[in-house]
Amino acid sequence: MLLWILPWDPTAKLFSTLVIGGVWGLITVYGVFSIQANWFTRSIHHTQEGSLAITFDDGPHPELTEKILSILDEHGIKATFFLIGKQAEKYPHLVKKIIEKGHGIGNHSYSHSKYVGFFSVHKLKNDLQKCTEVLEGISGKKIELFRPPFGVTNPRYAKVLPQLRLKSIGWSLRSYDTISKDAPRLLKRLQSKIRPGQILLLHDTVPITAQILPDLIQYCKERKISIVKIEP
Repeated sequence: MLLWILPWDPTAKLFSTLVIGGVWGLITVYGVFSIQANWFTRSIHHTQEGSLAITFDDGPHPELTEKILSILDEHGIKATFFLIGKQAEKYPHLVKKIIEKGHGIGNHSYSHSKYVGFFSVHKLKNDLQKCTEVLEGISGKKIELFRPPFGVTNPRYAKVLPQLRLKSIGWSLRSYDTISKDAPRLLKRLQSKIRPGQILLLHDTVPITAQILPDLIQYCKERKISIVKIEP
């Protein structure tokens, strides 16, 4: 707009260009780091009405995944586990146990590299494809769900996911269980924010999650919020 209002003023042109570029840059950064924005890749952030989908990222963990599975089994709850390929290779028996217990599994990348957001299209595709191959080889199940590591997306995901026929799953409630140190406080915060229709992001790799999970499940039961796994 400023470019047209002040067409003959070079300073105004430069200023307006910088402003527009800055705004565009901020929007792009927001789109990269906020999966809910659906800026580059459309993700699913909600589940069916009246229910809560509990999801666990970054496993399987040699000790904590077993504990999480026991708690879910005790309460008759089904959840969804987004698994890292290299972890699944280390603990294939846990992948099989997750399936045997009736839970869903999804692709969470093979490497879970902190640099995954900078991978080329080719490298990203190879990484995700390798994870799918590992999980399908262990479970015998077709992998259709994917959660971007760190919730970071970019235009390369938009190219790769359709090629691999993977559906991106985001979340509507992030627990921050990987950085929380106070279990009662974490539980209270989640209880105040849980609403039917949400997808909750947890991790089966930190002890605090196993600590709060029974009370979290009980809280949902008392409020008649059914807990479900995500269906492809």
